[in-house]
Amino acid sequence: MIASRTILAIALLATLVLSGCATAPEVRDQQRRAAGVNVELGLHYMRQNQLQQAKSNLDRALQQDPGSAQVHAAYALLQERLREPELADRHFRRALELEPDNAVARNNYGTFLCRQDRLKEAEEAFTRAADDPLYPTPEVAWTNAGICALKYPDEELAEQYFRRALQQNPNHAGALYEMMRLADENDRHLQARAYVQRLMEVVDPTAEILWVCYRAELALGNRDASGRCALRLKNDFPDAEETQRVLEREARGRR
Repeated sequence: MIASRTILAIALLATLVLSGCATAPEVRDQQRRAAGVNVELGLHYMRQNQLQQAKSNLDRALQQDPGSAQVHAAYALLQERLREPELADRHFRRALELEPDNAVARNNYGTFLCRQDRLKEAEEAFTRAADDPLYPTPEVAWTNAGICALKYPDEELAEQYFRRALQQNPNHAGALYEMMRLADENDRHLQARAYVQRLMEVVDPTAEILWVCYRAELALGNRDASGRCALRLKNDFPDAEETQRVLEREARGRR
């Protein structure tokens, strides 16, 4: 229903453009609005993994408003999904040429660069986006910078970025998760427990979170708390790999 309404909107805009009654500025404004609708549709179809339909909409948007940073940024996301990294890079760059202060596009470009293992360029993109005072979610860019730093790998740098994210938003689930995971992997059980507790206040626990909870509490000698984590893991995620690990440990303990 939403898609049909937006398609109708495009048809109405096209009718206005062809009516012959609009002045040149009005036609340009109508084209921009039509392009905006096509971008929204294209992103919607991308989320549904309907890439051919997304391409159709975004091709039209590019024709209607080739000077829009929003259009080029969306087209870049599509080209990455279509495994056309050179085209994706070209359109990300064009978006940022048109709007150098577009922190959302710069963060998305950083994510693309990180996936391409262009790590230094990605780090610069993330930090520039995060430092933009008008960017409403700098914690996202700081978290992305940390995740990318892990590809070097540089855990110390990654933690610095995750902490910057948590300074901006202490309840940011992405940064809390990454800090929990690093603490667990490095057997910093007290830290792992603290991040598990904070994380479970903002998201429903996953099997992995409950597994870290179980491990941390067990290592800290809190068998009752560890047992509660294990029980919830078995009840909520009976088929998870983490549950099987708990069952195997419990079986070994009974021998």
